[in-house]
Amino acid sequence: MERKRCMTMIKRSTLILLLILACLGFLATSYYLFPTASVPNSYILNLRVKKLLVYLLVALISSFTTVSFQAVTGNRFLTPSVLGLESFYVLMQSLFLAIFWRWSQGVAPRSMTEFLIVMSLQCAFFLSLLPMIKKLLGKGIRLILLICMTLGTLFRSLSTFLQVVMDPNKYDKLQSKLFASLQNVNQEILYLAVGITFVLCSFLYRKGRVLDIFYLGKDNARLLGINVEKEQTQILWFVVILVATSTALVGPLSYLGFILANLTYQMVKDFRHQTLFIVGSLLGYVMLLVVQTLVERVFNFSISVRTMIELGGGLFFFYLLYKERRKL
Repeated sequence: MERKRCMTMIKRSTLILLLILACLGFLATSYYLFPTASVPNSYILNLRVKKLLVYLLVALISSFTTVSFQAVTGNRFLTPSVLGLESFYVLMQSLFLAIFWRWSQGVAPRSMTEFLIVMSLQCAFFLSLLPMIKKLLGKGIRLILLICMTLGTLFRSLSTFLQVVMDPNKYDKLQSKLFASLQNVNQEILYLAVGITFVLCSFLYRKGRVLDIFYLGKDNARLLGINVEKEQTQILWFVVILVATSTALVGPLSYLGFILANLTYQMVKDFRHQTLFIVGSLLGYVMLLVVQTLVERVFNFSISVRTMIELGGGLFFFYLLYKERRKL
């Protein structure tokens, strides 16, 4: 009886939290669309609606991928960035501007072409690691993460070398691609990203019950009839494609998923990942909208969204480390 009462309290508290976040999201959306009493013209309104859609996509991807990845790895301090995908993205952009830009006679590829190329190369990079990952999954995820982090360090070192020897004009163009931008997103890319995001997030949502079992540990999951290695590989593929989509769409946002996942764990006392997905996505949407509003209307674009997120993420990371140390 006491257990049922506790579960009811948890569900009620989660429902209240969802209602609060939904109200905050509605208020923030209304203020972003109509900051003054006058109604903006159709062009400005359409532009703002597209930006809101980008914030929603980034929030969904950051929440779903980070929570799923942490469930697979069993570590709440890790994010999908340790797989080296974002470092590989930086290396690709550096290589293009340092070497291939000259061959293309200074003509940049179309947005859709660049988007598909970036996504394909990132997926191909993970595919090349897949045989090794399948072989090492039985020995634990830590060795895989160590190898991926080593590759990420290698990619960052190569990118830094290319940026040092790069022409200053090309370096300026590179920086515009490496800093996450939620402002200028091509419409045809946005619609393709919407399809990819909602399809793969729906798959991860259905995998929520499998992730709940992962919470009990790998051995217990096997005892319950879960093919752990197969499920891990499938979930990692969904995570990789979603992270590649987000990175190709707006650029690297490393700390956002870490902030959303760990804030969600603190706010929701529930192990069910389907609930964590929903709360984390709503929280991410509200956070991005508030931060972007501050950047546009308070700081007048003097700082970027990425700067504010990384500053907050770094402070939050050290806070969690301090909190974990006090438990010891």
